[in-house]
Amino acid sequence: MASVACEIQKSENPLSPSLAGPLPGVTITTPQPAEPPPGAEVLTTNLPLRLVFANATSDSPRPFWHVVEIAADQGITNVLYRSERLNPDPSGRTTLVVPGQLAKGAMYYWRVRAEDGANASAPSNVAFFAVVEPVVIDPPVPVSPIGGVTTTTASPDFVLGNAPVSGPAGLVAYRVQVSRDLAFTSIVANVGSERSAGSTTTINVGALENDKLYYWRAWGGNGTVSSAMSNIQSFRTPAAAPAPAPTPGPSNPNPPPAGGSRTPDPPAGQRLPLPNMSHVVQQVARDYPAALQNSCQEHGGTWEFMDRLVDRLRQYDTRWGYNWKRGNVGDPSKDVVDYHHGAGPDEGSTEVYIIDVIGGHCGPSPSPAWGDVTDVTYQGGTIGRWTGRGRF
Repeated sequence: MASVACEIQKSENPLSPSLAGPLPGVTITTPQPAEPPPGAEVLTTNLPLRLVFANATSDSPRPFWHVVEIAADQGITNVLYRSERLNPDPSGRTTLVVPGQLAKGAMYYWRVRAEDGANASAPSNVAFFAVVEPVVIDPPVPVSPIGGVTTTTASPDFVLGNAPVSGPAGLVAYRVQVSRDLAFTSIVANVGSERSAGSTTTINVGALENDKLYYWRAWGGNGTVSSAMSNIQSFRTPAAAPAPAPTPGPSNPNPPPAGGSRTPDPPAGQRLPLPNMSHVVQQVARDYPAALQNSCQEHGGTWEFMDRLVDRLRQYDTRWGYNWKRGNVGDPSKDVVDYHHGAGPDEGSTEVYIIDVIGGHCGPSPSPAWGDVTDVTYQGGTIGRWTGRGRF
């Protein structure tokens, strides 16, 4: 009988480590994940991982602890890591530093529960995070023209050596900036293009003034992360050649305006080639420099430069017009023109080349540009749409 009494006394002690079954009337609340926030990307540079959760509470006389589980699936069936007992931090939030490294490029799920050896809370809601490599975009390397060389044309190609890109960068574009001075306070071109899949990327900024010394630099970016600037290089454009007598037809690279004609529709299933009208952008910029400087409407500017440019382009071909940004009617692009390359009416057509004509548009030094962003636009999941903006 003494032995039985001893066992009864032992089992009624709520602090006994051998207590069997939950204590009646005891509640342990559910702890909740706090950091990282749901869906967060944890950079590999920030490992080891720190998980933070709000403590549970308990009305039991028994002390309780927390247990964290990390899994590769939302149902927490494939548990990759289970913590030891984590005593609640007096601050109300407890931190677990997960030992070891987690594989990058993977999604992880985690939850936390509290228990005291007899009672347990419900598992928390499942939180998740991804471990990703940080995006690092190195600056491109200027290849040509460099070293103050005199180019063979006033519209030289700028060749960039493609630099390493790491992490989930997505679409990366390079941008060339050309200036009259080494301090880049007099920028004349600022043109970008998608980084090629090869070893180099070539960008043409259009025609520059003849017999001038220019400085240029380049950088890369994906819309969120940008590289540092490349080193600065210089070149000189050639002296202007004597102007030959104009000849009619397409053999003349810069014919006088045709006065509002329209190139005939292409054959079915084909598209017209994109005319290179960078020299027209340069001409309008030289003719109306104040209008270019005042072209940022977000800062109180006007349509003057864009209107004059489109009017000048339409003297060559009335297929030139404005662009509804991302195809949204009523939202005109303020630094982009369109060329309708397909058949049928121009207004509303999405069969367009999309050309960026103002570099550094709302910056301190807007400049004439000629950047074909058609492919970049479509690869980004959006479109262009031709419009006369009610002017024609």
